[in-house]
Parts: sequence; structure tokens; C-alpha cells
Amino acid sequence: MSSINERRFRLSHNIERNLLPDGTLLMKQTVRGEYLALRPDQQVLLDTFSGIPTVQEILQVQLLQKGHLKIRGFYDLVINALDKGFLAEGDTEPATTPTPSYRWRVRWGATSAIGLSVAMILAGTSALWAMPITLVHSWTDWLEVILFMMLALSLSNALAGCVLSGFGRLVSGVRVRFDRGIPFFAVNTSDAFMGGRLCEICVALQALATPFVVALGAMVWDSPSGLLAGWITVLMVGSPFGNTPAHRVLHAWCRKDYQLPRCAEKFMRSRMVSQLFKWNESLREETYFLVYSTYAILWLGAAFRFASQLFDLQQMHMIQDWLRPDKPGAFWGPLAEFIAFVLLVGAPVIYLGLVLIRGLHRVAAARWFTAENSLDRKQAGGTRPSEADILKFLQNTPLFSQLLAANLNQVANAMNYVRVHPGGWIIRENELGESLFVILAGKVEVLKENEAGEPRCVATLGCGDVFGEIALLDHVPRTASSRAVETTELLTLSKADFERVLVSALGAAPIKSAIQVSAFLKRNPLFADWHPQPLIKLSNEFSFAEYKSGEVVIRENQPNDSFFLVYEGEFHVRKSGESRAILRAGDFCGEMSLLRDTPATADVVAARTGRCLKLSKASFMRLVSQDFLTGLVIETTAETRMRERHAA
Repeated sequence: MSSINERRFRLSHNIERNLLPDGTLLMKQTVRGEYLALRPDQQVLLDTFSGIPTVQEILQVQLLQKGHLKIRGFYDLVINALDKGFLAEGDTEPATTPTPSYRWRVRWGATSAIGLSVAMILAGTSALWAMPITLVHSWTDWLEVILFMMLALSLSNALAGCVLSGFGRLVSGVRVRFDRGIPFFAVNTSDAFMGGRLCEICVALQALATPFVVALGAMVWDSPSGLLAGWITVLMVGSPFGNTPAHRVLHAWCRKDYQLPRCAEKFMRSRMVSQLFKWNESLREETYFLVYSTYAILWLGAAFRFASQLFDLQQMHMIQDWLRPDKPGAFWGPLAEFIAFVLLVGAPVIYLGLVLIRGLHRVAAARWFTAENSLDRKQAGGTRPSEADILKFLQNTPLFSQLLAANLNQVANAMNYVRVHPGGWIIRENELGESLFVILAGKVEVLKENEAGEPRCVATLGCGDVFGEIALLDHVPRTASSRAVETTELLTLSKADFERVLVSALGAAPIKSAIQVSAFLKRNPLFADWHPQPLIKLSNEFSFAEYKSGEVVIRENQPNDSFFLVYEGEFHVRKSGESRAILRAGDFCGEMSLLRDTPATADVVAARTGRCLKLSKASFMRLVSQDFLTGLVIETTAETRMRERHAA
């Protein structure tokens, strides 16, 4: 990141914007044909790139003004915007050949597109189901099948371009493609993104519906080759796997968040079955995942029916005839057909079987085949440090430094030593916890699955960090996965020893509070540079305060005697009843009234159930007076907020 930090970027001049009613800003790089969807906070952040401050200076200002800013998210946005051409360096735009785009004369809007698409699908479906499918044999018949497929795919792209143009968007990338095994005329309809959800649905629906017309035409012309081509093309464009028209329709129709990738296939493979065992656990994108999974199963059923009808019993009898001894060598063609029959008919069944087996294994593994048990059985070697070295190491860690010497000796004696190779799993999300881990050397990444089951790195832990304690304290499944980034040496404490030695010495609540609060403070820019010892001391002065939706944390014009740091949830800041800001995890409030010894200048109300870390006035005053940088950041933020509220 060092090379990026010193550079000065500005927003490109070649940007088109479309602000949606929900506050999402759609942006298009008009020269390069790239797209971004931004939340309101990301819009404000990207607008700060004027070409004058460096990336590092912008980050520092944002950290001072917005404690909840995530550094990883900041760099992700900058790198993504830079790669796609939304940020430029210097006064001139980088030389890029514009993508040719077109506005077609033949076009229609949403009503026409939806009506025509639905009519095509209904008529074509009746044709596909009414006429029996026969397998063609001669090369001329197969050539006819290929020509019909070329026609269907080309017409699908052409009509989708007409719909896109009807929404006032541009059609680009007109070319011949070969990625489906045959050449066909194709256009780039990605500009539907800028037209919004309805535009995306109409364009994808038209592309999906067009091949059904080929099947209808084949029925009218009594063409077996055309009907076979119609079936194959419909299965192609209707596949839920990959960036197909069918998946684009489902994604545009059911999704809630533009940032969510098209990863419902991952959900179906990894989480669908296990989610059935947690039916009361709601997902933000639950509708999208469930609709996708249902559609995928129906599509697999249609593919199975197609294969079964294509290779019926008559074909099997033909194979038996061709395998007769008086026809040597004639069995190669039928044998190929038989293999294709097994693959086409068996593939959907095999896929669904694998999904079921994988899902059941995921459920069973969380209880009986945990990564921790495997870790115990497969220790990667290494020499256990001496008891004196372990004792000295534990004395310098935030959690264990609070123990008396006798208790610390017990902990050191009870700990096991494990060495994990790079990439080795230590714990997996949703598994039952059996151990607490302390990093003796090396690095561990903490991964949390998104709704689709894809792991995302949320933190990196190093020497002295403790993890895995929450599952032991709360008796809940693991809340995240942990994996070794490099060769890592761990000290592990079993659940029984954890309760016998640690909990009995300190109590469950102090341990949980010490680890949770100090880890949370360490991730906050205010306390990122603090030494572990004063950080653990400060964490003991904070207390948790839970607020229900609508509950007032600070009341405008009333005395306030606490400093609040948002731990989880969202809190609205209101001045004279008008919304001024939203506080999220890492944000703080109450500092102005404490520093100025005045009543609160605004209401702070819980938007939904959440928790804050609460610090008394006396502890807060010691905090800002003892640590210069932390005090300066808090004071600067307070002064900025005061100026903003006076200006408003």
C-alpha cells in the first residue's frame, strides 16, 4: 500500500451517475465501460479525491472524522475504483480506446419486453413439452441443429439489445463469439446495470425467452433438428450456473444488495442443506438464495427429462443390435451415444447427490469431525518450548498477565503445543469449540463466511493474540474460522483446563470482557498503537450497555456523564428532531458534553438493538489527559462535530 499512499488521485471526467431511490449510486466509466455501485458513505468518500491530497492524507482525515471507517474497506474501494478507471492521476486521462456503442432504432420498453418475453416462454414451453424429441444421426441433420442454435443465440442477443436501447442505454461490444462451442452474433448488454433493476430484468428476460421461439418455430415446421436445437439452447441460456440470462434475471429480481456477488451457486453447494437445520436463522439475501436453489433443482429436473427423452429405450435396443458379432466395429457410434446418455441422465442426479452429501457432511462435521480434533491428531512437528519460556511469554499477554503466579504456572503446565503449516485450518465456523488458542509465533487469519458461504478475511492475528475463547465462555458454535497464514506455533488450552484453571481464577465475565473489549479497542484507530498492558487496564474500565430499538442513549439538552463507544448496532444522531448522522461499530459519542461540561447537543437513539462500551466521566478525563494522540483525535472530532452542527 505504500506506493498508493503517496499518490494523488482525482475522479475521472468520464463518469456517468445514476442515483437510485434507495440511495445507491450507480456509476459508469463511459470510456472503459466499467461500473460501480456505491453506498452513500462510499459516495462521500470517493468525492474527496480531488487530486490535491494524497491517499494517506485522505485516510487520516476520514479516520479523524469517522471512527467507523474500515481501513481495509477504504483501500478496497480505492483499488477497485483505480482499476476500473474511476480514479485518475494527474490532469490528463489515461489513453484508452473507447468501446464502440450503439443506439438501435428497433427498440421497446419494459411493458413490451415483459409481455413479449412471457408470451415467448409460454408458447415455446408448450412446444417443447408437446413434441417428442428424437436424436438426429446424419451430419446434415447435425449441421441443421447447429444453424438453429446459432440463430437462437444471435436472435437472443439482438432482441436483448433492442430492449436495452429501449431503456435509453447503449449497446456495445457487437461481435461474433465462440464461447458456447458454436459461432453466434453477440452484444454486450452490461449497460443494463445503469438502467436499474427493472432494466436488468427486462434485458435478461428477453435474452432468456428468445430461444423458446426457435422451439415454437420447429414445431410449426415439423423440424426434429430445430426442436433439438431449441431444447439445447433453452438449457444453455436457462442454466442457473454461471453468468447466464436466467441467473441475471434471478439476481436482479431477488437481490437486496448491489454489493452481493452472484454467489448463490456457492450457497447451494455449501450452505443450502445446513441452512435447513437452522430454519429460524434469517439471511438478508434469503429470498435470492432460496429462489435460486429452487430454480436450480427444477432446471436439473428439466435437463434430466431432456436426456431421458433423447435416449429412450429404442436407442438402447439399437445399441444392442449394433453390438451383435455380425457387425464388427459398428458399435463405436452407439457406444458414444450410450456414454452421453449415462452422463446426461446421471449428471443431475449425481450433482444433487453431491450437494446433499456435502451439506450433511457440513452438519455432521460441526459436531463430530471438527478441525480442532484433526489438529490434535496431525501435529506438524516442532519442539515444545520450555516451561520457563512459556511462563515468560504468558506474562506479557494481556489476558494472562492478570493471573497470580500460582495460577499462571497451572495454565503453563496445562497448555499443549501445536505447530501448524501454512494454510492449515485451526478452527472452522459453526463447529463446537473445544480449545482456547494463543499464538506463540506466526500469523493467523480470521475468516467469516458471507451469506453464500464464501469465506472473507476479517482480521489477522499475530504473536500474543488469543482466540477461540468465546465458544468456550458462551457455549456456542465457533463464530468464525481461523487458518494459519504462515508456519504458526500455538499454545492450546482444553475446555476442561480452561474452566478448571482460568475461569475459576478470574471468573467467566472478566475473561470475556477483557478479551472482547481489548480486542475491540485494539481494532479501533483511537487505540491501535496502545501497548497491551494499558489497553487491558483501560478495557477493565469500560462496561457494556445494551439498548433496544428506539431507546435513547443521550438526550439533547440534558446532562451527560458518560463516553460511549459503539460496539455493535446502529445509532441515529438527531438534532432538534432532524437526523444528522448514523453511528456504527467503532464510532463514539458523548465526548462534546464531557469535554465542554455542557448538556448534550443532540439525541443519540438506537436504530435497532445494539450495544455500547460505556466509560464514566472520570475515566474518560483520565483517558484524554494521559494519552495525547487519543485525546487529540477525540477533541478534534468533537470540534468538527460542533462546527458542523452550528453550520447546519
